[in-house]
Amino acid sequence: MPAIFDLLYREYCRARLAEMRKQLLIAAERSETLEADHHPAKRDDDERTDAHKAGHGMAN
Repeated sequence: MPAIFDLLYREYCRARLAEMRKQLLIAAERSETLEADHHPAKRDDDERTDAHKAGHGMAN
C-alpha cells in the first residue's frame, strides 16, 4: 500500500512541476513579446514633439 501512495505522490509532483514549467515559459514569452513591442523614442521624435508643443499653444 505505501508503494501505491509513493507512486501517486511522484506522479502528482511530476505533473505539478510540468504545469509550473509551462506557466513560467508562458510568462517568459509574454515578457519577451512586450520587450519586442516596446520601441524607445528617438531623439528626433522628441525634438519634433517639443517643436509641435511650442508652436501650438492653447487658445483662451
